[in-house]
Amino acid sequence: MAVNANDAALTELATAPTGSTAGHPAPNAPTAGSFDLILQAAAGIALGNSGAPYTLTISAIDLTAVTQGWPTLTLHQSFDADNGWTPSGTGQGYQCTHTFPVPVPGGGPGGPLAGHTLQCVASLISRGAWIVSIIHSKPFVLV
Repeated sequence: MAVNANDAALTELATAPTGSTAGHPAPNAPTAGSFDLILQAAAGIALGNSGAPYTLTISAIDLTAVTQGWPTLTLHQSFDADNGWTPSGTGQGYQCTHTFPVPVPGGGPGGPLAGHTLQCVASLISRGAWIVSIIHSKPFVLV
């Protein structure tokens, strides 16, 4: 995804079985005790290696119980190589992919959220809120 030189955007948020890059609607099926949450982002050519700080926040919402699925993850990062930003293949900007391992509440299948539909939401907010991007995953079910 191309973005303006001084902008950034969250481009994908997906759940997947641990170690996979393919999204899945039941990421811990049939018996896994964890799954991966994969977040992709793009930044413009002037921003991607600037070192500008931002806050990345990831939350899970239990759509079945209408509650928070598990504690929110808040990361203070910067647009630089140390935080995973690399030049895109087209040379028109930067890209970043983070994979977050997520333990299934209760340790695995049959836990307290088994059968619940959840959805993750991520936001990237730069210092001063000059850059704001929000994205959500497709709903998924824990087994």
